[in-house]
Amino acid sequence: MQRPFERQNKTKFFRDAQKWALRGLMMCVPMLLILLGLEFFTNPNPVPAVITIAGLVLLCFFFAYVFVAPDDFSLSATDRTLGIASKIFTYTRHGLTPEATLGACQIILPETLASAICVTDGSAVVACWGEDSDRCPAGTPVVLGSTLRVLQSKHMEVFAREAPAPGEPRFFPRLHAGITAPLIVRDRCMGTIELYYPRYSDIDARQTALATGFAELISTQLASFELERQQDVSARMELRALQSQVDPHFLFNTIGTIVSLVRTEPEKARSLLIDFSNYYRQTLSNSDALTSLQNELGQGMRYINLMQARYGESRLKLRVDLDPATLDSRVPPFILQPLLENCIKHAMRETEPLSIVLSSVETDDGVQIVVEDDGIGMSRETIAHLFDVKRVTGSQVGEAEGQDGGRRRDAPTTADGSIKRGGGLALANVLMRIHFFFGEESGIRVESQEGVGTRVVVELVGEPHEPEGSALPSAQA
Repeated sequence: MQRPFERQNKTKFFRDAQKWALRGLMMCVPMLLILLGLEFFTNPNPVPAVITIAGLVLLCFFFAYVFVAPDDFSLSATDRTLGIASKIFTYTRHGLTPEATLGACQIILPETLASAICVTDGSAVVACWGEDSDRCPAGTPVVLGSTLRVLQSKHMEVFAREAPAPGEPRFFPRLHAGITAPLIVRDRCMGTIELYYPRYSDIDARQTALATGFAELISTQLASFELERQQDVSARMELRALQSQVDPHFLFNTIGTIVSLVRTEPEKARSLLIDFSNYYRQTLSNSDALTSLQNELGQGMRYINLMQARYGESRLKLRVDLDPATLDSRVPPFILQPLLENCIKHAMRETEPLSIVLSSVETDDGVQIVVEDDGIGMSRETIAHLFDVKRVTGSQVGEAEGQDGGRRRDAPTTADGSIKRGGGLALANVLMRIHFFFGEESGIRVESQEGVGTRVVVELVGEPHEPEGSALPSAQA
C-alpha cells in the first residue's frame, strides 16, 4: 500500500510569510498613525488613543516574531542538521561495515518518529536498531517485499501492512508501516535505509523528507568511499607496474659485469650476485608498509655496490653520514634508491668521477634526509618543472622516439646507455609516497646549480600514519 506525500519547503514558506507580513505592515502602520491623529483631534477621550498605541505595540511584536524568530529557528535547525551529518560521516566514511552502520543508525533513529531503523546492502541486513531489532540481526537475508521493490525501482516507497505476506517473516510485529529509501551510488542501488512506525498515520511529509535526506547523505558518503577505494586499487596497480619495470640496460650491464668477474675475482662476483639478488627481491616485494631508514640504506648500498662494480670505485664514490638516532626512523619504502639512481643516471659526467653524500639528521619536527652530488647539475627551468611528470616524460619520450615509434640515433642517453628520461617520474613517486604516509607538510626540496651539483632534501615531518588495508600511491607517466 503506497500513498504519495508532498514534500514542503518550510524555509521558503517562512520567507513568503515574511514578504506578505512586510506588505501588511506597510499598509497598516500608516493607517493606524492616521487613526491615532484623528482620535487626538476629534475625541478628547484618550482611551481610543491608548488602544491604538497598544495595537501598534502588538504589531511591532508581531513584526519582530515574523522577521526574527524564523531566522533563529532556521539557524538552530541548520546547526543541528550539520551536526548530525558530521556524526554520520564519521561512521560511514569507511563504507557500510556493520559496526559503522549501527553507529549511524543510532544517530538517525532519535531524529525521527520511527521505532526501528534497518540498513541493507542489497542482499542482507547490515545493521538494525530500535524496537525488536534483535529479530533482524546483521546478515539476515533481504526478503521483505518493500525492500525488494525499492532495490529494483530505485525509488522511495511508503508502505503499510496489516499482516505479513505469506512466507514473509515478521521482523517487527508491532510496527505496521514504514519508509524504504534507496542508497544510490553511480545510478546503482547499493542498498536501502528503512524506517518502521507503529501506525501509518505516524508517517507525514517530514518523516519522508528525513528518510530521503538521510539516504542521500549516506549515498553521497558511499560514493566518496567507492571513489577512494577505486583510486587505491588503481594506485596499487600502478605501484606494482612501477616495481615490475626492470631497466634492461641496468639488468644486462650488471649481469655482464658479474660474468666478467667470475674468473678473475670469483669472491667479488659471488658478493655482487648476492647483492643483485637481494636488490631485486626487495624491489619487487610488497612496498605497502613502512620500513626503517636502515633497511632503506641497505637497499641503496646494494645498488651502489652494483654500480661501483660497473664504473669502478674511483669513478663513483659514496659517503654515508647518517645520524645513528635516525636509523630506526620509519620511512616510506623505496625512497633512497631512486634518489641515488638519479644521481648516477643524470648527474654523472662522461669521464670525471662522481661523488655522492648521503646524510640524515633529526629535526625538531621529524627527520631530514639529504642526497647530494657534485655532478652536472640542473637549470632553473628544469627544477621548476621537475615534478611535472607529464611534461618531463612526455617531452623526453618525444625526443627519444621518432614518429614511427622507433628510437632516434641522436636521442640523449644516460651514463649507462639507456634512454635519458629525466628524474621527474622517480621523484614524483617518492613525493607521493611521502605525502601518503606523512601528509602534505612533508616533501622534497631540490637545490641545484649547473656544473656544480644537486642537493635533494627529503623532509619527513611528524609521525607517519599507516592505514590498514590502504594502498600506496604512485605517479603515472
